[in-house]
Amino acid sequence: MTEPTITAERRTSKQPDDSRVTLAHIMSEHDTNLYGTIHGGVVMKLIDDAAAAAAGRHADGPAVTVAVDSMSFLAPVRAGDLLSVDAELERAGRTSMTVGVRVRAERWNASGPTSEVATARLTFVAIDAEGRPRPVLALETAADPADGPAAS
Repeated sequence: MTEPTITAERRTSKQPDDSRVTLAHIMSEHDTNLYGTIHGGVVMKLIDDAAAAAAGRHADGPAVTVAVDSMSFLAPVRAGDLLSVDAELERAGRTSMTVGVRVRAERWNASGPTSEVATARLTFVAIDAEGRPRPVLALETAADPADGPAAS
């Protein structure tokens, strides 16, 4: 078996797809609130888990939540719903990252349409072993010069 070749070229950026995460979870009666729907805090935890995984992938290491910039609950979630939580990096600064999250629900035992039940945007900071902020790579976008020459 051959060893992978290491080149002298170092990455300076990553594509959004490099850190995209989808988390899926079947909601149960244990997750319900007094109204019989899934407690918002349970959905918020799943959102934070998926967003943290996306931020950690982009940072190539630990990243902690520093802000929930926005969160909207669009429709109730019920026991027996399969939630799909999609997280994707939207922005990378020097040490911080913004992650956008969409949550979709469908019945766990039926194929059919999904409905968007929540959205969120969270900010994370990459940290080193001592818990101090550390730099992250830039995020490539369609407008980045690395994509080719600009149109004249």
